[in-house]
Amino acid sequence: MSQVGVQWCRVWVTMLLLLPSAPVEGGELCLMRSVLISLQRVQADSFTKQESLDLPPGARPALYCSNKCTLLDWCQLWCAYPSNTPTHCLISNITVMPTYQETNLADALTCHTTRPKDLATHANITGGKQDTLFPLRVKENLLDGFYNYDINQCFFTDSSNSDRWFTLDFGQPKCFQHVILHALNYDVAKYRFNNVQVRVSNVTAVTPPDEFSAYDLFGEFPGAASPGQVVEMKSPKPVCARFITGHMLYNNGFQVCHVEVF
Repeated sequence: MSQVGVQWCRVWVTMLLLLPSAPVEGGELCLMRSVLISLQRVQADSFTKQESLDLPPGARPALYCSNKCTLLDWCQLWCAYPSNTPTHCLISNITVMPTYQETNLADALTCHTTRPKDLATHANITGGKQDTLFPLRVKENLLDGFYNYDINQCFFTDSSNSDRWFTLDFGQPKCFQHVILHALNYDVAKYRFNNVQVRVSNVTAVTPPDEFSAYDLFGEFPGAASPGQVVEMKSPKPVCARFITGHMLYNNGFQVCHVEVF
């Protein structure tokens, strides 16, 4: 199994928004998944990159906005607004999973994300002791289906060896080939995301992290992450497991900002 830093392709095999694959304005239209999200939440984020584009008269939002997003290598989400009679496209690099659950429904729009439907969002999670100096950086941030590059959207553990870990529990075996980990978007990523292993198992949860070696190694990232690096660990064939663990061996606090499993 292997790991690589990746920039995600915009094409996914099974999607909910079906668009034609013919070229439009020089770019290939791609398939995306719809997700309900508050427009105010997307627009309010100062940590993300975004653009608001005027819809040309007579343009179909699903075609125009999707094509514009596809042509930008940083775009991961687009929304046409206002919802009743769209006049604008909001293009953003915010990470929103299709399984994200919006709480502010009064301001919610049906947007479209390049991310795949995954198993990690809303799974059960346990983890090492959180660094008490940063009370907002809780383990639940990894699985809420939303990441806007804000450092307080991450999980940050204490630096002791007994605390540099997290475990996902799906409740029953689930099959997947990819585990994606997002490092924090700051220079200190090289200290807080360094020499990371991901292991999987179907057996009863073990005592972390000393007994993680009893789990099968899914993938590892042996070096130091660059700011904002997205690390993919990929199996050549599906792996079925109930538990997934992430464990940093480097002697510092472990900080990871978003997890995807599919």
